Amino acid sequence: MAGFLSKLTGGGEKEDFQEENDFEQNTDYSMEVLGEETEEISLGADLYEDEDNLFLRIFIAGVNPKELDVDVSRDMVIVSGERFDFSEQQAEHYIQKELSWGKFKKKVMLPKEVDIELVDANIKYGVLTLRLPKVDKERKVKVKL
Repeated sequence: MAGFLSKLTGGGEKEDFQEENDFEQNTDYSMEVLGEETEEISLGADLYEDEDNLFLRIFIAGVNPKELDVDVSRDMVIVSGERFDFSEQQAEHYIQKELSWGKFKKKVMLPKEVDIELVDANIKYGVLTLRLPKVDKERKVKVKL
């Protein structure tokens, strides 16, 4: 990029042009790395809270709930599965193709610890909603002797 600006402004050193050439040579490698990272479908998520709970909503339309795997630890939720395309259309017949099919995995770090024994989950209109009760670290109990 510096090489391009140098050409426009009339200044420039040999090093600037070399950086530009190095970038062009590495473009194919960069695309391979990007391709590897984007093999899984990306899922959008909302995380919000009330006084007692965290709520995580993830858009999973088109996924059979039996094919969905939800793992909850005290500080993280991992949702994974696969969205199958049952269409028998050949690629050359598509005019527009925006729907994503394939494997997905969404990891969400939680800002507070949750009680994993009390987690609720439901799916409605293609949205998975998890209610994650917060651990109350300030809670105290009197022990009777």
